Amino acid sequence: MIWTMLNSWYARRLMSRSHHHKALKEIPAGLYSYWKSSAPLEYHGIPTDAVFFARATIGLLDFFDCAAQDGKPCALPSKAADSVWHAWLRLSPLKLEAFCRKHFGRVVPHVEGAAMGGNLDEALAVCLVRARLAECLNPEGPRLPSLFLLDKKLKMPSGFGYSVKRGQPGYSQLDAQGRFDSDIQCPPQMAAAGLLTAGLITASQFDDFEQRARQQASSSSDSSSGSSCGSGCGSSVDCSSDSSSSSCDSGGSSCGSSCGSSCGGGGGD
Repeated sequence: MIWTMLNSWYARRLMSRSHHHKALKEIPAGLYSYWKSSAPLEYHGIPTDAVFFARATIGLLDFFDCAAQDGKPCALPSKAADSVWHAWLRLSPLKLEAFCRKHFGRVVPHVEGAAMGGNLDEALAVCLVRARLAECLNPEGPRLPSLFLLDKKLKMPSGFGYSVKRGQPGYSQLDAQGRFDSDIQCPPQMAAAGLLTAGLITASQFDDFEQRARQQASSSSDSSSGSSCGSGCGSSVDCSSDSSSSSCDSGGSSCGSSCGSSCGGGGGD
């Protein structure tokens, strides 16, 4: 009982301190209870405490902020946030549309990951750049925004774990206990060169990224005192300070709808 009270208090605190605090006051009163009873039927093993729900809901609103900016497809990199989206759609879809119109300027249509096909990693790249900018990070990286670290932080069962290797973002699927597999795949669309090709960053921003990478490589070489770097050479650490020594296949192919994202959206009416 005490743990439940403390958990509920902290969840309210998280929502009140979020930059979405005004919007969060207007989520349906019964959404948490409905999500708590329905989410485990769709997402087996998902925690259903109030803090998990609060963080997942804040993540969903972060995504709405990214997806509503224009009509480009934008993929959601979190199954935890997606669980709230699905529950909200079942509970009150018309109120969700009105909520998005009021707080984000337009409806964010729900699109299953499988329907996005080969464009999934491109849509993830769009979300990545926009989420970075929302947190005042360099759009070309290498740091990951909180939305991309949400599932790993919450230990979302079978969610998506993101990390950065050799300056490139990548992902792997979390296991049934929400544990991260460091053997990540790095889609070229999410690397700085891919962002440049897609027009998501400027040539100047790409040049800045390349310069920082050269400086980092030079610094790593100087500090190694002539020793071999091994598999950790040139690796970057994401903003969760979670690193691993495995290398990343910079030319890795997309996992399609089974990895990286579950659902997405674009600009609606």
